[in-house]
Amino acid sequence: MTSDAKSQSASWPRVLLGAVLLAAYGLVVAWVFYEQSRTWPHEGSMVYVVFFLLCPGILFQSLNLAHMLRTRRRLMRRALTRLVTIPLGLVIAALLASLASTLAMQGFEQAYAPFVTQVGANLHDPCGLAGRYFQAPAVAAYNLRTSREQPAKLHHGAKRFVLAFRGGSTDIDGSTIYYDSGARAWRKFHNDNGDEQAAYTALTAGLAECMPVAK
Repeated sequence: MTSDAKSQSASWPRVLLGAVLLAAYGLVVAWVFYEQSRTWPHEGSMVYVVFFLLCPGILFQSLNLAHMLRTRRRLMRRALTRLVTIPLGLVIAALLASLASTLAMQGFEQAYAPFVTQVGANLHDPCGLAGRYFQAPAVAAYNLRTSREQPAKLHHGAKRFVLAFRGGSTDIDGSTIYYDSGARAWRKFHNDNGDEQAAYTALTAGLAECMPVAK
């Protein structure tokens, strides 16, 4: 066997190293995805950098390991392979980040459903019973799990209300999460989105305002 052939051969230690790297990358990505899908709602997160760093590596290591197991040789055109795995990995990373954010929002909506119901049932004095809203089992359990109980802002009238919370984001601007009782739906937007901010301002115009707090 020539020296070039030897340099491209895949020994079992090299195969094992590739498998360990692949498993490590996969576990980190899976853990970050799980945590971010169960956290307080957000419009982006700095933690998602993990996806963009590791997903291209997962694809490359998967192809390299599969090639070594099939041929007992390392990939020869590694640079060319990376030209494919890097952009594809970035696409997968973006999809994972979006899905994690969506799941986080769905978990929040489900947990805060009793909060919304009780506000709607007490529009004559919506902030007077705020302590009871936060004590609802689903709400209390969610706040304990996420370690976050953001201050709420409630705009209300005789027939409708808008309940808002501050959400996370990739920067200090943050985001806004709000429930519109007229549409019976939650919405979320980054605070530097001028159009969404204007729509929210118009939606709450003319309504009284109070700050429900846990007691």
